Amino acid sequence: MAIKIKVQKSAPPPPAVVIGHLKRTARKLAELILEHADYEFEGFTWLSSTFGGIASQLGVNEKTIARNAQKPPFHYIHRQTSEDGKHILLKLGTEPCETDHMYRLRAVWVRGLAHFNEAAMQIWPTDAIRAKHAGKPHKRLLKRIEDAQKWAPALEKLKAGKRISYNVQPHEMGLLRQCVKKLGDDAFPTIACLTSWNGWHKFISYTKIADRIEDKYYHWPTLGPIAGNPDIALQAYLDIVQEGGKIDLIESTRLNAKIATLEPQSTP
Repeated sequence: MAIKIKVQKSAPPPPAVVIGHLKRTARKLAELILEHADYEFEGFTWLSSTFGGIASQLGVNEKTIARNAQKPPFHYIHRQTSEDGKHILLKLGTEPCETDHMYRLRAVWVRGLAHFNEAAMQIWPTDAIRAKHAGKPHKRLLKRIEDAQKWAPALEKLKAGKRISYNVQPHEMGLLRQCVKKLGDDAFPTIACLTSWNGWHKFISYTKIADRIEDKYYHWPTLGPIAGNPDIALQAYLDIVQEGGKIDLIESTRLNAKIATLEPQSTP
């Protein structure tokens, strides 16, 4: 993907972005961004291209560009669009954008699901035994146990400090973005809380009491109800940290005020 050359120079980077200390390829890369960055996305101005396209422009190896782009003062994200296919957006300044927060939240979400299923593997078998002895239907519960056990390999990797896959369904990426937009920085502790066993069951109980979700039970943490009910999600988180004595009055007041802004507006 070629770099789109502009007729006029873009505005200089924010004062906090210093490039005078950069040498060789890093300096050329910074100057290239200053000259040609004109793509506005999520509140920042980016250079839209590929590592290969930039390397050809500067006459260096593609890996050299990728290596430099990973270090301050540069920051990039991967994108794929119907118009440009797979490419990167590269900017000066390391401040994260909304997409960065979304990927960070995805990691919190997937790790949380792994630990939720760890709890499920300990609790549901006992529930199944009790149901069987009481002569109640329990085949669906056995299936849930089987599904929870599929997370065992990921849990072993997490406990060993190894990497796991954070891949989720495409529609879940959209829901994670909604959570970031609605909850801001509070999305991270809230999602971490709601993927715990107690957190999820408290949240789902609140949504049922408020008559916000359809008449079904969500056995696993699910992003749809969270993204659709950010006020209840934040309330459940707040209640849990208050119960545990892990929050002070100032922070509680801030979260209560934020919850009020997230509540659905009643129609006249």
